Amino acid sequence: MLKLLCLMLVLTSVVACSSGSEEGKTQGSGAKGTDGKEPVKMVIHLNGIDEDIKMKKAMEEIQKLDKYSHVTFDFHGREADFLTSVPIAIASGAQVDIIVVANPMIQQQWADAGTIVPLDELSKSIGVDFKEEFGPYADNASNNGELFIVPHNITRWALYYNKSLFDQAGVPYPDAKVPMTWDQYREVAKKLTTGEGAAKKYGAFYLPWGTFWYGDAIMALGGGEQFYTAEGLSNIEDPVFTRSMERIYNMMHVDQSMPTHANTVTSKIDPPAFMNGQYGMNIQGGWVLPWAADKEKFPRDWKLGVAPLPVDSGEKTKTWGIVNGFGISPTSANPELALDIAIELSRLAAKYADSSESANRTVSQDELFAVFGEALAEDDITVEQLKSIFANEETEFVGEKVMGPNNVKYEKVINEEIEKYLVKEQDMQQTIQNIKTRGDKTIQEK
Repeated sequence: MLKLLCLMLVLTSVVACSSGSEEGKTQGSGAKGTDGKEPVKMVIHLNGIDEDIKMKKAMEEIQKLDKYSHVTFDFHGREADFLTSVPIAIASGAQVDIIVVANPMIQQQWADAGTIVPLDELSKSIGVDFKEEFGPYADNASNNGELFIVPHNITRWALYYNKSLFDQAGVPYPDAKVPMTWDQYREVAKKLTTGEGAAKKYGAFYLPWGTFWYGDAIMALGGGEQFYTAEGLSNIEDPVFTRSMERIYNMMHVDQSMPTHANTVTSKIDPPAFMNGQYGMNIQGGWVLPWAADKEKFPRDWKLGVAPLPVDSGEKTKTWGIVNGFGISPTSANPELALDIAIELSRLAAKYADSSESANRTVSQDELFAVFGEALAEDDITVEQLKSIFANEETEFVGEKVMGPNNVKYEKVINEEIEKYLVKEQDMQQTIQNIKTRGDKTIQEK
C-alpha cells in the first residue's frame, strides 16, 4: 500500500515549476559532455504531465543518461494560461524546444498555426521509424499527412458500475469481456433508477462533455474525423448523430434515468461525483481508477465494477479516447536533439507506466495497473481485468475529438446547438439544421 500512497500523492499534487521557477530546472555545468559534445540547454514545457509518476521517473532518469551529459534540462510544469502564453512566447522567438500537446484538437490547431513543426524529416535524420516505435498510435501523430507529435499517453474509456445498486435491482453485472450495446445500456439504466428528489439513485451518470452526446456516433463511424463529409463539410446529417443525441435526451427526459443537462450544469457536478454512490453506471476514462483506490478522499461502502464501454453493435470491444504527446517548437535550439529527447522520454515513461498505457511500443510496460490490482482487490478487480479493458490491442480504438478544419470553432457550434436541444429550447430537426448551417460556414472560414 506504500506504493499506492506514493502514487496518490503524485496524482493529486500540483508541481509549482512554472517558467522562472528554479524547481523546474536542472542546471548543467556549461561544460562539454562526456563524449565531447558542446553544451546545450533544452527548454521543455510539460504543463502537468510531469505530475504523472511515470513521467516524473522518466524526467529523473533521462538526466542521468551519458548521451545527454552535455544537456541542461529546463523543465517547466503547470503554467498559468499555458495554451496562450507558451505559443505567444514561441511566436516572439523565445527558445522552446519541447512542448506537451495535451489533446488532438490542440494538436491540429498548433500544426496549422506553426506552433509545432513537422517531424518527418527530423525523424529520418535521427533514424526513428514512427510505425516501429508507436505501432497503431503512429497514426495519431499525424495531421494533414505529416507527423507532428511524439505520441505519449493514451486515454481509453470504460464502463464503471456500482455493484450495490445492481444487487438491489436484481440486475446481473455487465459482462467483463462482452460489451453491452448502447440500447442495452439505456434499458439497464432504467432498471437501476429508484427514488425521488435528493434520495434518487440514477441508473447512469452524466457530464456535459461532447462524448456523452455523440460518443456512440463517432464509435459507429470510426472517429472524430467523421464529423466531416468527404467534401470537408459538416457530416451532422448522418442519422447516427441523431440516434446518439436522442438516446441521451430520452434518458434525461423520458426515462429520467440520467440527470438532466441543466441540473448537471447548475449543480456543477464534477467527474469524481460518481464516487458518491448515487449512480449505477458511469462512462469515463482510466482516470477514475485513482479515485476508486483513494478511499480516504472518496470513502464508499459499495464495490466498484469495471467493464468494456458499450458499443454501437456486435460483440467486438470498442472504445474512444485520445493520444497526447510532445511537439517540437520552431524556436528549438536543436530540433534533432529535441526530437531525440522527446522519444527517449516516451520510452522511459513506458517503462514506468502504471495508471495508464503509454503509446510507445518498444518498451515492456510491466508495471501497468499493478498498483490498482492491489488497491482494488476488495472490489474483485484484477490486473488482468484492467489490462483486458484498458490495454487490449484487439479493442477498436477511435479518436474522441472533432478532427478537421477549424475543429475548435466547429466543436463549439456543435456543443452550443446540442445544449439547446437537451434543455428543450429547440427540437432535433432544428438542432441538426443549425449545426449544418453554422458548421459549414465555420469550417470554411479562412
